[in-house]
Amino acid sequence: MSEDWTLNHLGMMVIDKNAALNQFQTLGMGVSVGPQPLQPYEEGVGELMYFQTLEGDPVTHQYKTGGPHNFRDGNSQIGDCQLEIYPMKPGPGMFISDYLSKKGPGINHIAFNTPNIERDTKRFLEHGCDLVFNATVNGKTIENYLDTRKYGDVMISLRPPADEWEIAWRQNNKSHPLVKKWKFFGVGVVVNDCTKACEYFSNLGFSIEKEVHESKNLGVKLCHIKVGSIMFELIQPTTDNSVYKDCFNNRGEGVADLSFIVDDLTSETEDLVSKGADFLVSTDECAIIDTKREGNTIIRLIQ
Repeated sequence: MSEDWTLNHLGMMVIDKNAALNQFQTLGMGVSVGPQPLQPYEEGVGELMYFQTLEGDPVTHQYKTGGPHNFRDGNSQIGDCQLEIYPMKPGPGMFISDYLSKKGPGINHIAFNTPNIERDTKRFLEHGCDLVFNATVNGKTIENYLDTRKYGDVMISLRPPADEWEIAWRQNNKSHPLVKKWKFFGVGVVVNDCTKACEYFSNLGFSIEKEVHESKNLGVKLCHIKVGSIMFELIQPTTDNSVYKDCFNNRGEGVADLSFIVDDLTSETEDLVSKGADFLVSTDECAIIDTKREGNTIIRLIQ
């Protein structure tokens, strides 16, 4: 599954959107590019189904499409990756607010475009993953969230293929002169048991690109799972002084890092240092930058 998916965005829930956007732009990593464009416009009736809590309490809401729209999200273009930063109030109301209340700010979902959203949603449901959010216009799904939190505590969201407007917006963002030429590799998902997490995602239909192995430099066990066009690195800390152990202690399982491939690691690290970046780990193969202050996520550069 997912061979024909493309990454749409990473969804980060925060309390202070502007503080998170400012962090990435001040460090010279990301450029604030405004909210996402509206979903394809179509006259008619829209409907939202969502769970109010992580445990499940579904409600539905219908609305007339084409009315006023309040933009709440902000987006940071980091290399060729779009990071959606969405402000929420912790507490009751919607499952992502419940998520924020229990875990604190951070990435809770990763969205992909798929040419067949009905087919892929059905596959998840057949594997026991609940549909916890579904948005439709005139009966056609435009976005959903699947509960894939069992290992790694991260949800996968699906959308239909992007329209011409959204494609043009993304291309314009990536061409901004301040956007770095970083290629997004994937997310590091910290887990309690790497072997069980690997089996879980494999059973969902994703391919194992690299079996469980150890990185003594980072103090972890990890394996690589291919999900659409990106990699999920499932990371189990093995030493108390690992930066990933700190991530695990802070939020439990979940997305701990965003990793990017760069052409010149030395040049990139020097540039980030000049802008005030703090490095947690620096080796010949990678550099990990501390961006946990806003969003509880670190940035890893690899060459």
